[in-house]
Amino acid sequence: MAYSVSQMTFFFFFSLLLLISFSFSEAQKVPAMYVFGDSLVDVGNNNYLKISLVKADFPHNGVDFPGKKSTGRFSNGKNAADFIAEKVGLVTSPPPYLSLLSKSDKGNAFPITGVSFASAGAGIFNGRDELLRQSIPLTEQVEHYTKVYENLVQKLGSAAAQDHLSKSLFTVVIGSNDVLGFFNPGSDQAKKTTPQQFIDIMILALKIALKVIN
Repeated sequence: MAYSVSQMTFFFFFSLLLLISFSFSEAQKVPAMYVFGDSLVDVGNNNYLKISLVKADFPHNGVDFPGKKSTGRFSNGKNAADFIAEKVGLVTSPPPYLSLLSKSDKGNAFPITGVSFASAGAGIFNGRDELLRQSIPLTEQVEHYTKVYENLVQKLGSAAAQDHLSKSLFTVVIGSNDVLGFFNPGSDQAKKTTPQQFIDIMILALKIALKVIN
């Protein structure tokens, strides 16, 4: 089935609105949340990319966030990941993956309440920004998740880890940077494919990534 750009955009915003408006009972509250995506849900991973210029670690980002300081979120306050985490009953939004790698006790670095792999500027494909280490593409975000998964199995055991993940929420917000890159003047991809063909390729690549997560 083919999807138009407008259909994809509508589906994303409809899904987000549905999740935010849905009321979770105590029994439905999820134990963990794993976030993949771009600047809409990045909670600070890009702060740890040494040469990246795609950062939000300066005012007035975070001016309305608790503590009133920039955290790496591309927002004056909380972003979509924070609101979703609150809605499903988590105390805070999952921490950025790269922030956990600096901890001395790496064996217990990854909390069982979830991790955020999202990176501002990221796309489904490995674009120029990703190659220059400006952001973390989805393929690499998935690789980071596999390490967290292995750590979770070590902590809980295989069966308990699978049960834990089956009740957890996986949030994927990505693709807008790929579309913007396609319509960017001088785009090589635009010379090779039509917009609809590009969307179909995006969907296929996303399916492959989701299968790895699953």
